[in-house]
Amino acid sequence: MSVRNLEVQVLFDGQVDPVLALLRFEIDANRYEACDVASLRFAVRNPAQQALWFETEQPARKWVILQMRDKQSVSSSWTTLFEGRIDHIEYAAEHAVLEVECRDALAALMDLRIQDAWLNHTQQELLEIMAQAAGLDAAIALPSDQATLMAGQFWQIEHKRGALMGQHRFQTAADLAFTIARDSFCDLYGSGTSLVCQPLGSSSDTGVQVTDMRNAVLETSVARDLQLLSGVVVHMASWDSRQRSTTQIYYDGVSFSQEVPSGNASIHTFRVPGRRLDELQRLARGKHARIAAHALSVRIRIPGVLGIAPRNYMTVVTGNGEKTLGIDQVISRFSVEQGFVQQVVLRDRGGGT
Repeated sequence: MSVRNLEVQVLFDGQVDPVLALLRFEIDANRYEACDVASLRFAVRNPAQQALWFETEQPARKWVILQMRDKQSVSSSWTTLFEGRIDHIEYAAEHAVLEVECRDALAALMDLRIQDAWLNHTQQELLEIMAQAAGLDAAIALPSDQATLMAGQFWQIEHKRGALMGQHRFQTAADLAFTIARDSFCDLYGSGTSLVCQPLGSSSDTGVQVTDMRNAVLETSVARDLQLLSGVVVHMASWDSRQRSTTQIYYDGVSFSQEVPSGNASIHTFRVPGRRLDELQRLARGKHARIAAHALSVRIRIPGVLGIAPRNYMTVVTGNGEKTLGIDQVISRFSVEQGFVQQVVLRDRGGGT
């Protein structure tokens, strides 16, 4: 059995704070259209002998980087588990204990309220504008086979109404950004100080990280949604108010049709304005893949592995077989008493048998 010698460091604005000694942390990293969050607990060394930055009336919202490394490894370089800004602190002076809560860069979009209309911009331009307004760098790569679409007012009354500040359903920049990414079949997330939008991948893509955990799992829980396993049909409908015409399509994961497919498959209906038939087909494929991915969910508990993250892939045993599944969520927990353990949620998102 291999022996590990794990070391953790926490940087505040790029510097280690010698006053703080990490006792434990919990990091929730996911691809659920939400921020990655971290909760850290520190012991405060010699609190009475110096001024503490977290005891001021308005403490600075420092940028936190949490890193780990295995000193037993040949290449014991630091691996970053979390980057983000402090949201909340709680200091118990009698016990010399500091609790810190952080969110990653995506929080800047979550906190950015939409105050204006968005007219005559492409989807990529909108994402870049929002990233700049939130103080983030932008790394935007929409699918190359997707037509460049305008995301504001251009020819239909539906879009004009959708762009008015008081009428649209988007309350924050994150609401709008996630909708654009979802309709483009992309992942949207924060990485360091950047907003990243990239097409959903698969385990066969070049450079994708696939971790083999078939013989290293502490606990496994496999959940199957029997309704989704019996079949999923996506119904996409659109309309053109000027032409007074409607378009609709059904997709069962194999073929398209104008009529409801026979059988007991559950039907999921979505309505979008001003879309052509080819656009509805593209949207139907994406929505079908997202829904069908929930037919199988695998939750595992493993000894902590440095470097695994949402949007990577993992090979695990599921019942009588094994599958390569996409990582949806990683909850990493570390403490002096319990060591380093992770809980991982896996779903069938571009993996393989």
